[in-house]
Amino acid sequence: MTLAGKNECGRRAFFLGGITLYALGLNLFLAPNNIAAGGVSGIATVLGSLLPVSVATVIFLINLPLLVASVFVRGWKFTKNTLVGSWVYTGLVYATAWLPVLTTNPVCAALFGGALYGAGMALLVLGNGSVGGTDLVIRLLVARFPSISVGKMALLVESGVIAFSMIAYRDIEVGLYAILAIYICAVFADKALRGFNQGNLCFIITGKDPGLVAAPLMEHIGCAVTRLDGYGMYSAAERGILLTAIRTSQTPRLKRLLSEVDAKAFVVVLPATEILGGKFQHLFLPGEKP
Repeated sequence: MTLAGKNECGRRAFFLGGITLYALGLNLFLAPNNIAAGGVSGIATVLGSLLPVSVATVIFLINLPLLVASVFVRGWKFTKNTLVGSWVYTGLVYATAWLPVLTTNPVCAALFGGALYGAGMALLVLGNGSVGGTDLVIRLLVARFPSISVGKMALLVESGVIAFSMIAYRDIEVGLYAILAIYICAVFADKALRGFNQGNLCFIITGKDPGLVAAPLMEHIGCAVTRLDGYGMYSAAERGILLTAIRTSQTPRLKRLLSEVDAKAFVVVLPATEILGGKFQHLFLPGEKP
C-alpha cells in the first residue's frame, strides 16, 4: 500500500473512531442523565426525554434541514463529508442505544461523557471529519452574520442549548452538569491534539563559559543543549545563550544545577505544549509505524 493509501486509511480510522466515541459518550453517560452537553445532540437529549421519540431520530430530523440548507449556502463540496458523518453518527447512536447506562450519578456522567466527547472530537479533527450538528449550525450562521466571529457564534449556540435544557427540565443543575461536560470535553480534546509530550523550553543567558554551564545539564539531566551567540545591550558584553527542552519534572533539577554553576544566569522557562524529536517522541504520519 502506498503512503497516500495508508494516510487515507488512517484518516478513515480516526473518523470512524471519533464518531463511535461520540455515540458511546451520548448513550452511556449523557443522554440517560439528561445532560445536554451542547450541539444537536444536546437538543436531541432534551427532546428525546420529553417526547416519545428516540435521541437518534431527533438527531436525524434536526440534521436533515441543516444539510439541505448547507447545500444551498456552502455548496455540495463542503456538505458531502458532513452528510456522511451525520448519517454514520445517527446510525451508531441507534446501534448503541441498547447498551446499559454505566452510571446514574450526574457528576460522574458529565466527567466521563465529556471525556469521551473530547477524545471523539480530537479523532474527528485528525480524520478531517464532522458529524454535522453544532458545527454545521455555526458555519451557516457565520455565513449569514459574517460580523460575528466563529468563537462568539459557538459560544452563543452552545449557551442557547444549555439554556434550553434548563428551561425544558426546569432545573438549573442540568445546565451546570452540561457546562462541566463541555469543559471536560474541551480539556480532553486539547490534550489529545496537542500531545502528551509536554515540557518546558529553557533559555539560559550566561556570562560564563557556555560549555561549563551546559556540561552539568547534559551530564545529570541528559538533555541536549544548543548554544547561540548573543550580545548584552545593557552590559555591552558578549553573552552565551543556551537553549534546551526538558520535561516538566526535570525543571527543578535544572534550576538547582544552574544555581550551583552560575547563580547569576538569566533564565527564561516557557511551557512547550509538545516536544518531538531527540529523546522525545518522534513525529509519524498516520499509517506509519514507529
